[in-house]
Amino acid sequence: MRLDERIKVRVSCREYLTKDIVLYKLEPLEGLSLPSFSAGSHIEVHISAQFTRAYSLCSDPTFASTHYCIAVKIEDTGRGGSKSMHNSVFVGTELSISPPKNFFPLAARASHHLLIAGGIGLTPMLSMAYSLHAKGEPFTLVVCASCSEKLPFFDILNNSPWPIHYFLNGRESIDFTTILSSLPDDPHIYCCGPEGLMSMAKKNCEVLARAHWHEERFAAETGEIKSNQFELYLSESDQRVVVEENMTMMSALRNVGIHVESVCEQGICGSCLVRWRDGNPIHRDECLEPDERDEYVALCCAGCNSSSLTLEL
Repeated sequence: MRLDERIKVRVSCREYLTKDIVLYKLEPLEGLSLPSFSAGSHIEVHISAQFTRAYSLCSDPTFASTHYCIAVKIEDTGRGGSKSMHNSVFVGTELSISPPKNFFPLAARASHHLLIAGGIGLTPMLSMAYSLHAKGEPFTLVVCASCSEKLPFFDILNNSPWPIHYFLNGRESIDFTTILSSLPDDPHIYCCGPEGLMSMAKKNCEVLARAHWHEERFAAETGEIKSNQFELYLSESDQRVVVEENMTMMSALRNVGIHVESVCEQGICGSCLVRWRDGNPIHRDECLEPDERDEYVALCCAGCNSSSLTLEL
């Protein structure tokens, strides 16, 4: 997130949705308004000098100019961003955020939209449900949690007019046969949640041969970083940096004091993309289209099959 991109906001509400998920309402500073956003968008929140993290917008896009809402799950085994947010961000705290970005948009046209969410994966689905209901488009929301106490946004869901299927005994309790039997054979299906839920949902939805699958992951399917030692040539600064065996380019750059913007560090958000040439990168990201990989590489997770790679840094 570049300094010239940042938007100043103030936290106006901080509320526990479950024992480990906290809702933050962000409002613009006095006399200002926030940019509009489309359903499925996220923002990057600059929590501190150490942490910048991406969070899906879960509020109604209709009211974007007055406020954004995000929900943050406190991860005890995470990389520290959620804990920092929990420990340092309260009502009245001012934050810097990026403009909304959308890597998980709704299809412009669909015979039906099926939204499948598990736990904190509900966050992008809420903005989708608000948007689809406002447009009068057909959709179904499937909500899954291991128990009712772990279901966020219960009051919003319970008071909404949306068509919702609740499954509160884990993903194995989801009745896909009944859900899918009432749909046309070419719906657009959106899924966000833990890996187990997403894999299960995708497999079950394969019975709809003409369905269109969309997903937003908590972590990219990158696997272990495996590559030989190679050299980076930074064309803009005329520097050379050695990337040791099985090291990420991001780590090698940091080791020599070169800062590169990063948020998720899992190849999902696209914050660490740079242009490359003169080499053979191994792409492991979830944010680039195949043709975009001919020009860009995600430094946090990519490897290299050549002895050198040129980056526009």
